[in-house]
Parts: sequence; structure tokens; C-alpha cells
Amino acid sequence: RFRFLDWLPRRADRTSTKASEARERKNERRAIELEYRAERFQDMSLQLRNTIRLQQLTRRLSSLKSRKNSDPEEILKLKREMGILKKSRRCAPPILKVQGHRVTLLIPFKSPDDELLRRVLPKTARMRRAGVDRGLRHPVVLSIKNGGDSYDEVKIGREDLYKKRVTLRQRTRVLMSEIALLRNNWEKKRAMMLPPNFILKKERELEATWTKVRRIDREISHQLAAETVWFCEHRGVKTIYFEDLRFFQPSGGFRTHSWNLSTNLWGLIIEGVKYRRQALGHKFGGVWTVNPAMTSQKCHQCGKKGIRVESPGSKEEKRGGEFFYCSSCESRLHADVNAARNILKIQVKPTAVGGRTA
Repeated sequence: RFRFLDWLPRRADRTSTKASEARERKNERRAIELEYRAERFQDMSLQLRNTIRLQQLTRRLSSLKSRKNSDPEEILKLKREMGILKKSRRCAPPILKVQGHRVTLLIPFKSPDDELLRRVLPKTARMRRAGVDRGLRHPVVLSIKNGGDSYDEVKIGREDLYKKRVTLRQRTRVLMSEIALLRNNWEKKRAMMLPPNFILKKERELEATWTKVRRIDREISHQLAAETVWFCEHRGVKTIYFEDLRFFQPSGGFRTHSWNLSTNLWGLIIEGVKYRRQALGHKFGGVWTVNPAMTSQKCHQCGKKGIRVESPGSKEEKRGGEFFYCSSCESRLHADVNAARNILKIQVKPTAVGGRTA
């Protein structure tokens, strides 16, 4: 018997309780998110139980057919129940994935159906568009254009997780340097002998540290994608435009800013947004990638080239400055927000097929 069979219903009940508490606090948007999550847990539990029950009945039917004196009525009853289960919502059979010393159970669930979405999500017109920029100081900067010249914008970041990631990456550099030095010295003196335990211990520590880095990367991408999706969903966004960073080459002089920009798993964030929006009923996820050329250098109002400055009131150019200043129209705003608005305004053909990301 699988221990996790009761976990999904318990999680659904706990999430429903949190949704009720959110409604009591008049936090409608949070309540909608929690109610959707609770319904997803219930739906996944139903799919899993139907799949396991169908496998049990199939095995039972095969056993009865192999017997000489089997009961025809029982066989007919099993076939009827199996026919009902085959038409019900079921997940694919669970898969055991082995990676090194780690074994993971994968359960491929189906996405929510239209009935679940109509029951949980409010009826909102999805007509708006959103532009998403990968900023130097904020992992995700999102801009949604309203009527006129107004925008709904948010800067999404996970500074605590990023600090842990930077610390672990620094540790990997130290370990790789130590291991290279130890192995080099050992091979010079004892080329035909296996490395000792103290070198193997360092290598195991390095492997464990990289595992932690990858786990933090997944957590960062999940949290950023989830917040991006729900910010857009509450505001009726139909299409999201991301900047295409497949061919990004960091320039010198930005220190860790360029490193963070090129190694923050931008592709995982886009894929996370895509499959979450598909689960919310958006065809192909409504995700496009566009060429980000000049989006951080042009003014979103007049289209002229501006400069980066250190503070909102400054006019002196500073490379990698946090704010953007346009001398043509005197526009001043956060540089990442300006880039997100420019991405939103790009009218050229996107670099990927509709609903797909490279």
C-alpha cells in the first residue's frame, strides 16, 4: 500500500481551510489560488485512485479467466466496473526514475478539465498582454498595460534563495580548486594508485553541493513562475512576452550581475509559466519569446536612446545603473521596468512558434 494515497486528500482539506481563512480576511485573490490548488489535489487523488483500481481489476479479471470454474457473473461485473473506470479521469502509470543513488517516483497527472476550471476560477475576460524582463537586480520584472498610459507592474525576486545559491556556488569553486590540487599532487607521486579517502570525500562533498544548487534553482524557478502566472491571471492577461536569452553573451564589467543574468535558469522559468497557464486553460500557454535587442536602451515613450543612471534624479550616466533616464522626453523610471514595457511593445514577429519556447 502506498503511503502517499492519503496525502493528497489531507493536503486538499488543509488548503481548503486556508482558502476559507483567506476569504474571511477579504483576500479574494489568495482565496482563488488556494481553492484552485485544493481542487487540483482532489482531482489528482481521484486520478491516482482510479488508475490503481483499474490495475487491480485488470489483474483480478485475468486471474478469474485463467480458472476453470470461474463465476461468469463476477467476470461481467468486473468488466462493467472496468468500463466505467476507463472513461473516468486517470493518470498514467507511476514511473520510478533512478538518478545515481536517488530514486524518484513520477506520477504523470492530467491537466484540470474545463469543468474544474469553470467551478473554481472566476469568469474574467482575457484580453491584455504582458511583457517580462529579466533584470539585473530582479529576476522577473512584469509589466501589463491597462487603458491609456497606465500599467500594472511588479518586481518579483527571491533574495533569500539567491543568497544561498551564491554561497553554495562559491563553495563549489573552492572545492573544485582543492580537488584539482590534491589529485594533481597524488598523480605525480602515485600515478598507478587509486586516490585516498580524503580526496574521495572532497569529491562527494562537491557532488552534494551541486545537488543543493540544482535544488535551489528548481525552487527559484517554481516560485517565480507561480507568482508570474497568478499576477497575470488575476488581471486577465491572454499573452505573455518573454525576452529570448538563448544567445545572451554577458559583457564585462558587471561582475555578478552578468553571471546571474546568464545562469538563473531563465528557460525553466518560461517553461514553468507555460505549463501552469496551460493548466489554467490557456491554449499552448499563451507564451511567446521575442528578440530583446535595444529594449534596455530605448525609451518606452519616445523610442529614443537613453542612459543608465544611479538614482531617479540623476542625469550622469553610470554603467549598470538601476534607473533609466531619457534626455529627449525627460522620462525617468526603473531600468528593468522600462525594458519590460519595451518588450510589451515589440510588434515584430516573435522568435518562437506561438505558444512555444526554445
